[in-house]
Amino acid sequence: MKKINWNQMSELGLIERINREILHPLGLAVSRNPENGCSEAILVADDGVWEYGNIPTTVLSDEEFKNKFIKIISEIR
Repeated sequence: MKKINWNQMSELGLIERINREILHPLGLAVSRNPENGCSEAILVADDGVWEYGNIPTTVLSDEEFKNKFIKIISEIR
């Protein structure tokens, strides 16, 4: 069985999707440490609201996701 870490999840746009679609409406957010690829905590918004502001999205189209996922998986030993 192969595994991917949270850095790879981020590269695939999955952390942003999880945050935007599931956790942010609940006042929560997944965080990750880019140095080790681990998620060390779920953050809780003080006021119960998460907003991204004007930052570029990392969410990929289905086709982009499939291609990038295949590449990531093929590089895992």
